[in-house]
Amino acid sequence: MSFNITDLIKDQLSDQVTGQLGSLLGGSDAQNGSAIASAIPGLLSGLMNSGSSSSGADSLFNAINDQDDSILDNLGGLLGGSGQSSMMSAGSSILGSLLGGGNLGSLVSSIAGFSGAGKGSVKSLLGLLAPIIFGVIKRKLMGGSGDFNVGSLMDMFKGQKDNIAASMPSGFQLNDFSSNATEAVRETVNTAQTEGKSMLGKLLPLALLIGVALLAYNFFMKDKGSEAVNSATTSVIQSNNIGKEVTSVFGSLTGSLGSITDAASAKAALPQIGEATDKLGNIAGMLDKLPAAAQAPVKSAIASSITPLKALIDKVGAIPGVGDVIKPAIEGLAAKLALFQ
Repeated sequence: MSFNITDLIKDQLSDQVTGQLGSLLGGSDAQNGSAIASAIPGLLSGLMNSGSSSSGADSLFNAINDQDDSILDNLGGLLGGSGQSSMMSAGSSILGSLLGGGNLGSLVSSIAGFSGAGKGSVKSLLGLLAPIIFGVIKRKLMGGSGDFNVGSLMDMFKGQKDNIAASMPSGFQLNDFSSNATEAVRETVNTAQTEGKSMLGKLLPLALLIGVALLAYNFFMKDKGSEAVNSATTSVIQSNNIGKEVTSVFGSLTGSLGSITDAASAKAALPQIGEATDKLGNIAGMLDKLPAAAQAPVKSAIASSITPLKALIDKVGAIPGVGDVIKPAIEGLAAKLALFQ
């Protein structure tokens, strides 16, 4: 693109506005200047990264589209008045949502380390810069030809990638961002692991209840004595074995899926996913051998842990370049998981 987004943003920072931002930072002129100079390209890089997934791009578009770009017409008055606090609060809130707490903290640390400004001041600076940047992008794209949509927004960021990189101050090292999709995977992995660890805890007491129920039914209703005891004992053992196998397989799947960050790691995880899928088929066969009265509650316990596993699969599939790689394996896995629901 013929324009330079960083220059357009800097054009909004008059001497008055720069002075007001510097007063917020509270450092020396050199520190304040370094913080502002690194914050603009650093924040643009973070926003560009946040749009790496379709959901992230939609969220970014909505944030920019909702921004009132008329603030650009009176920045000095706004920053010097009572509106500064609400502008900072709104900007900080949307940045936390778009970037995620980890990425926002990483950006703050990078700017603070480079400029010498305090982290709290840098975070406040970013909260004020975000609405300005959103306003500039909205005004520029809406003022041009064509529709302002998610596609045009992300095309703009792609076209401005070199300009953003070139505007990084010399010596400024920006910590790597994790994509929203990857960060979401990590959060979902934690949930799936927690559910997986509790699988055996759910099935063991369930198996005991099944055993007692079968024993009572067979002994009192059918009066088969030792045969009833043997039947109940066998059901308990089989249920426990199923619980252990499912816990192991779900743990393996969670680890394999959680290791995926790109297409290459997705290909590396395919053998483990395939092996786990085969094991699920074997477990389904074990489940079929349980008495009919025992199958339903065991399936119910397993199904409760399938939900977070499916959520993890969806998150991994949203990572750029991964969906097509794992699709065949995931389809086979889904077919096996359906046996327990």
